[in-house]
Amino acid sequence: MKSYSLVMLLLMLFFAPVSASAQEVHAVHVGNSSDAAALGKQVQKAYQNGARMIMINPGIYQLPAIGRPTFDLDGWKNVTISAYHVTLIMRVKNAGTCFELAHCRNVSIEGPVISQTQVTFYQGRVLSTGKDPTGGYYCVWRPDAGYPFPAINAKNFPRGFDVVNGRTRHLRVGSGDIGAATVAAAGPRAFRLTFRIPHPEFKVGDYLVARYGNAFQKVRLDNSRHCTLKDITMMRNGFAPIFENAGGANRIIDCRWVLGPKPPGASAAPVVTNQADGFHCVNAYPGPELEDCVMHGVFLDDCIAIHGEYQMVVRATGHTITVKDNRSAYLRIGQPIQISNRHGFFATTKILAIHRFRITSAAQAHSYNAVAAKPRAYQKNKPLVIGSALSLITLARNLGVPVGSYVTNPMRCGSGYKILDCRIGDTRSRGMLLKGSDGLVLGNVVRGCGMAGISIGPEAWWREAGYCHHVMVENNKLIRDGKGGVGGYFTAVYVHGDGAIGNADITIRNNRFVSNYAGDIFMQWAKHCSIDSNAMTGPRQSAFPGEKPHASIVIRNSRAVAINGNHVTNPSRYAQKLIQR
Repeated sequence: MKSYSLVMLLLMLFFAPVSASAQEVHAVHVGNSSDAAALGKQVQKAYQNGARMIMINPGIYQLPAIGRPTFDLDGWKNVTISAYHVTLIMRVKNAGTCFELAHCRNVSIEGPVISQTQVTFYQGRVLSTGKDPTGGYYCVWRPDAGYPFPAINAKNFPRGFDVVNGRTRHLRVGSGDIGAATVAAAGPRAFRLTFRIPHPEFKVGDYLVARYGNAFQKVRLDNSRHCTLKDITMMRNGFAPIFENAGGANRIIDCRWVLGPKPPGASAAPVVTNQADGFHCVNAYPGPELEDCVMHGVFLDDCIAIHGEYQMVVRATGHTITVKDNRSAYLRIGQPIQISNRHGFFATTKILAIHRFRITSAAQAHSYNAVAAKPRAYQKNKPLVIGSALSLITLARNLGVPVGSYVTNPMRCGSGYKILDCRIGDTRSRGMLLKGSDGLVLGNVVRGCGMAGISIGPEAWWREAGYCHHVMVENNKLIRDGKGGVGGYFTAVYVHGDGAIGNADITIRNNRFVSNYAGDIFMQWAKHCSIDSNAMTGPRQSAFPGEKPHASIVIRNSRAVAINGNHVTNPSRYAQKLIQR
């Protein structure tokens, strides 16, 4: 009997399938840095020949400008591209995305450093300052050698400067996107800039920086799912070196946004890492997971942005609404629709039917345009014309939807995102701009943001959705955020809406707030929320022009917000109490 059992055991072990972890993955090595132009084709060929572990040989690859993605991964599945000890240098002009993942599943990119040949920002020093005879303030600004140099009458002369402390190389308090009213030459390679603002914060020796041009994404994910970006280092970035559109369940792990090297001919090291957003995600479901990521240097827009898109209601009758198809709100039959406006209307229901059609006559266009709500002037809504696309949507309930309302699919606003143990900040804008539900923000450090460190809620003026439900903000550390001004927009955590109580079940718990400038928490247009057991040290460090002292926690236009167990140490004279409702 014992011998039989032993034989059976041996047979079971012999015929048992080998686990995936035990199987040896055959790696194919590609690449020669002396022939960088061939690298994209070599990677494609390896995949087409069946390789599922593609390893790029170490080296510095000067990628050619081919007008399309270098690594065009269209429909790839179950493959890893390993590029440790590999530097990929993109050309800015006539180039394309470095890695473009379209309709991919279970694809991993690991290890590369991705840079580009040019910087996409202006950088220079303040040589002198003074009071202008017309009542403004001026400075003489000289762009640093090796960095872009604007023509004095060029249409792309910087429209908004940010001030970076020349000693600390961090953003200055009280500055952000200041625009010069007049520009004049001031000697060789220098400009006299006059500003119509009270007491600008620039000082001699500070840097003035601004956006210049743009660059392609380092990695772009389009309609891709369960993909992983790991150990990627990005420098000399334009807008969103990692950009995600309409995918889901993608992970960004241990990635780094860093200052690049000095450009040729420069004596000054760069102070800007990103010309705009660091990571930008739109229309994803489930939302992305960012873990152990680090963002160094100055960012000229949000570090992390996750949102959906709004479409506008131009007609409503009973159970049906008609919306403009000028944005992709990913409205789908059987899925939810979130509807809101700036006058208190908020509702959700399901979509029963969608009929898409186009305007066929000028009279029809005029009929729809006559009732369309007027948006804010700086986000002009283009009128409908012959050929404009519309969608007639049948709702599960008759909600009495007002014309001019905005609609979105709340599932496609990054719902289910996670941001874990990341280190971000030093942006003239927001550290995190979050507009999805079912989110988790845990264990992060957010430092030195010009606006809110963590911003939660929609922004109709950007047509970015939506209202947020079931969001947990826990065990984070927010330090010296809100450098740029006063009000909720500049508090360390800002929960906001657009005139309707649409945010719900948001928990802000066990966070540490340290020396934030414009307050720690500002919550509005929300209900059934909790602010619990947060520690505030030295809240409200500055008084900005026109500011009145108020509390560390401010609640406005909200209901059923529970506030318990929070405490303040070392309060400043600008925060007279803990809570203001």
